[in-house]
Amino acid sequence: MPPYDQWPALFPPLAAALLAAVERAGTDYVMLGNTYGYGPLDGPATEDLPMAPTSEKGRVRAQMWHDARAAHDAGRVRVTEVRANDYLGAGAYSPFTLMVGAQVLAGVPASYPGDLDAPHSWSYTGDVARTLIAAAGHDESWGRVWHVPSTSQAAVRELAGRLAETAGVPTPRLQRMTLRELQDIGRTDPVMAEVPEMLYLYDRPNILDASSAVKTLGVTSTPLDDVLAEMAAEHARSTR
Repeated sequence: MPPYDQWPALFPPLAAALLAAVERAGTDYVMLGNTYGYGPLDGPATEDLPMAPTSEKGRVRAQMWHDARAAHDAGRVRVTEVRANDYLGAGAYSPFTLMVGAQVLAGVPASYPGDLDAPHSWSYTGDVARTLIAAAGHDESWGRVWHVPSTSQAAVRELAGRLAETAGVPTPRLQRMTLRELQDIGRTDPVMAEVPEMLYLYDRPNILDASSAVKTLGVTSTPLDDVLAEMAAEHARSTR
């Protein structure tokens, strides 16, 4: 993907080029998306929800799916989109892994720009890959959206504690980052400057319902303990 702070300028032409290449090649198109396009929700995100973005990055993702679905409906290409929530796993990048997980494993204090006790769906990178493969090979997958089954719906505080326990490191020292602190960081960090508009994903429960993918595609989630063990092992290797 393009740099996070350049999505509005760079993602639309990239998405258009990918869609055009798929059409010319006459191949099927399996897209990897996220939940940005749903906008703020008061309940679980289901796969039949319409796009209702309230953020600039959400509008970008929603338009990408709209254009691909239009090409599908016109018979120019078969397309489906697999949507994941925040990533966990060795080498995964998400607000948790970058702002909490790495700090917990290093035994230093961590700050997180959201509710530390709000339930949150986490997508293991291996499960994301398996869902993409399953969608690509299923006749019923085309023209619609699938959600990746979540490895956990643990709140950040609980997730950090379980990661620390798995890795055998001290109990996490967590605090909630204020909007002012986040904005101050964003003055010198262009990526962090993009986070405030996405805080609705982290200041309330954020649950991804993947029941359709489980039932139809036959995909399931990896146990959280296995995912945390993978992350702890990666950290141990990197510190040897």
